[in-house]
Amino acid sequence: MKHHSSPSRQHPQRGISLIVVMVMLLLGTIVVLSSTRLGWLNERLVGGESDYQRAFAAAEALVRDAERDIRGLRIDNVTPCNITAGFLGCRNFAGNQPYFPQDDDDLDLLQPRLRTGANGCLQGICLPATVTTLNAANWTTNLAAMTATVGNASVAARYGEFTGADPAAAGNPLLSWSRPGVAPVVAPRAWYWVEVFRYTPGAGVITAAGNVPIPDMKHPFVYRITAFAQGMKPGTRVWLRSIFVPRPQNQIK
Repeated sequence: MKHHSSPSRQHPQRGISLIVVMVMLLLGTIVVLSSTRLGWLNERLVGGESDYQRAFAAAEALVRDAERDIRGLRIDNVTPCNITAGFLGCRNFAGNQPYFPQDDDDLDLLQPRLRTGANGCLQGICLPATVTTLNAANWTTNLAAMTATVGNASVAARYGEFTGADPAAAGNPLLSWSRPGVAPVVAPRAWYWVEVFRYTPGAGVITAAGNVPIPDMKHPFVYRITAFAQGMKPGTRVWLRSIFVPRPQNQIK
């Protein structure tokens, strides 16, 4: 007599195997998804840090360019920006444009040239009412006005706009920009502006900065440079601020 195995005894084993396979597939899927998410987060973190470092480097380059602008020198820090008659340093004095003052009489001439600019600024030169007019608390609210254009002139200055430094040669895309009517159109992402303060013996200026050298009294000006760079990512913004005295007393011969 032949004996037949009961099919009902194999069904539970097959069901258990299917459950085990499904659990393994689920665990494998979870591991893959976790690895993918971790890689995505790492990529975002690395990309964000790279974008910040690029913006920081652009802001530092702007500060150096502003210093050259104040001193009237090109990128080699030796060659004058412009020796054409009517130019004062890097600025077109005869063209009724803003310029960096050399003595007290220059302040009277500079003031009316800045009246159309936001916060007393035009083409990167500012004559604020006080040392706190353009302080850190106002940077965000003033940003749109400071990076705007008044007529054919910008309120803030762009890299190389007056010193002639080539943004492309700087190797940082955030410093690139195009002049009106020049193709291709590149919207600027980095600007600087310089506040001009007259130093008065005794009272001084920006007194909290104790390490600021005293300027030569023949050229009694202290300059506060603000540089702003916006990264490729919307949330990446870098502000740098520097005090600059181009002619300190201890260097006058």
